[in-house]
Parts: sequence; structure tokens; C-alpha cells
Amino acid sequence: MLVVSYSDFFANPSRYKQEASISGLKILPEKKPKKISNRVQKKLDALNAVVGLIPSEVNADAMLEERRISK
Repeated sequence: MLVVSYSDFFANPSRYKQEASISGLKILPEKKPKKISNRVQKKLDALNAVVGLIPSEVNADAMLEERRISK
């Protein structure tokens, strides 16, 4: 049996027509997005808010390591 994802099948259904007649075809359903809790959503929002605050030319890892050693 040939198993094809839902989106791949509908992107090019003629590609699978021959295979379906020979071996059978099972179309997997689209995955529904999981519901995110409010707690997790707040954390994601906070993370997205700080993305890009540190310029790419700054080596934050090295700075954090120096700070950790100095304490």
C-alpha cells in the first residue's frame, strides 16, 4: 500500500492515479494544529518580543561566559 500525505496528494493527484489503481492509496488527513495553552502562548509572545534585540555581530555567548566566570 502506498501512503501519501494529504498536501502532497492534492498538489499533484495525477501522479498517484496509476499507483492507486495498482496498489491502493491511503490519504492521510491534514494534521490539525494543537491548541496552545495561554501560559505557553504568553511565553512564546515574550520570546518573539526579544528576538533580534542583540545585534548579530555581538557574541552574546562569550559575554555570558565571561560574566559567569567573573562571579
